[in-house]
Amino acid sequence: MPMINTLKQIIFMRTALWVNAFLYYLKRLPLAGKLVPDSVYANYSAKKILAAGAFLVRQLVDITGKPLYLLFFVLLPAQLLSGKVPVWKGQTFSLMAHILFFLNCIIGSLGDSQIFTVTRDKITLLKYMKGDVRSYTHAALCLKYVPFFLYYLPFLILFSLLCGGTAVQGLFLWILLAAARGMGEAFQLFVFDRTGKVYYRNMACSWAIIGIGLAGAYLLPLSGISLPASFLLHPVSMVFWLACGGFSLYYIITGYKGYEQKLIHSIDINFLLTTIMKSSSASSFKEVEVREKDAELSLSVKQHTSALRGYAYFNSLFFARHRRQLLRPVYYRLIAVAAIFALSVVFLLLNRPAAVKLGQNMTSLLPSFVYIMYFLTVADKACRAMFYNCDKDMLHYSFYRRPDTILKNFRVRLMYVSLYDAVIAGALCPCAVIFRLLCGVSIFTADMLLFCLAILLLSVLFTAHHLCLYYIFQPYSESLQIKNPFFSVINIIMYALCFLCLEIKVTGSLFTLGVLGFTVIYIAAALVLVYFRSPKAFRVK
Repeated sequence: MPMINTLKQIIFMRTALWVNAFLYYLKRLPLAGKLVPDSVYANYSAKKILAAGAFLVRQLVDITGKPLYLLFFVLLPAQLLSGKVPVWKGQTFSLMAHILFFLNCIIGSLGDSQIFTVTRDKITLLKYMKGDVRSYTHAALCLKYVPFFLYYLPFLILFSLLCGGTAVQGLFLWILLAAARGMGEAFQLFVFDRTGKVYYRNMACSWAIIGIGLAGAYLLPLSGISLPASFLLHPVSMVFWLACGGFSLYYIITGYKGYEQKLIHSIDINFLLTTIMKSSSASSFKEVEVREKDAELSLSVKQHTSALRGYAYFNSLFFARHRRQLLRPVYYRLIAVAAIFALSVVFLLLNRPAAVKLGQNMTSLLPSFVYIMYFLTVADKACRAMFYNCDKDMLHYSFYRRPDTILKNFRVRLMYVSLYDAVIAGALCPCAVIFRLLCGVSIFTADMLLFCLAILLLSVLFTAHHLCLYYIFQPYSESLQIKNPFFSVINIIMYALCFLCLEIKVTGSLFTLGVLGFTVIYIAAALVLVYFRSPKAFRVK
């Protein structure tokens, strides 16, 4: 069958690409890389074994990813909402169904599409090998969604039972998600057939879907509004979902007639270069692009920079010319902090007893600020500005890749970016102090001092984290794509740790001492790794 042969070709090509990428990054590890000869790329037998292993590892990653996703993005938020919002007490399963509906049925179904996903194997098989578009589309859908939903089924049933639901409700939830994904694919195919456009590739449309989905998933329950599971998973609703899903599947497999005539144009090379790469650049790097007026420096800035020498002068000019790109997000965060403080004052006026209790227990909220400070840092944007407007060109010179040069630049940049993040952290501290004063709670306590110290330490920690990852892995390529998988994995781990801090229940002093120790160790280890690792990794890819 054509689809089976195409499926085999896709699996073979993807695993080959995974193996080559794995060998490429393995060779660049400090010790293990020396044990891998260049001839390994030509060893067909060894690569075939590695390809089989890569395929199995990929399946294991997909399997383990499902419970982790359900745990961090569905179960924990549902439990937090059911515990903190009185109206949802004992309604954990209903909240789980509500959150999954918005995350998977809205964002997952409308914000992405396997039919229009552009991959190297898709371009190779369809553009260069002139493969059958219909067979490839059906094979790619099977390869994506058959394991996707098979792996989901047992965990949806398990998490439904953990949240107070039944196994049948877990099965119904699985049917809802599968039907919604089919409806999303069919809807996007229908829109493309009528308009010739892939709407989710439009950044404004994509961000609108994400915003609506996240607001519906988390903000609606927080305000006391939710789609009840009794409605979403009612037997009558199941009949409707199955009918819509079945019709969508029919349209994708048999009903749509424009695969060969129209769908092939969605992967046109010119379209990809002008749309996919542009959108990637716009989303990650366009916002840090330097304009002509950014190069104009005030007299005070010129006087300050003229007194500096060497790399201190070099970096001073860089940050002076990136005032708009880096100070603007700081201003936005300061406005957000001011707005939250204003709301807290309103809360104090409306419900003084509850506000006083919050002021008295403010230091117990310290672990939550780990998660908050992770998102308030501007270090990630600063690193993108460094690469896009400076390092991408300077790294072509050998003197710029010398260990001493790299370490000097790292230290200066760490100081500059830490100041940006310290301004944000410094705004949080007086707001907390003033709020406690308004509540009539003493501010001259050891816990309050440690609370403010921890906020400042967290700003330094996340600054060092992003800057260290940038220097140790240099994840960006000249095409402005993230190419290093270790960079993404470590960022995910850091995010997960910050999220888990929401559940930590410790005293302020103990947590602050932990943050202090972790920050000192992290920065010390980072300096060592930057010095020894960066000369090999800090280069243009």
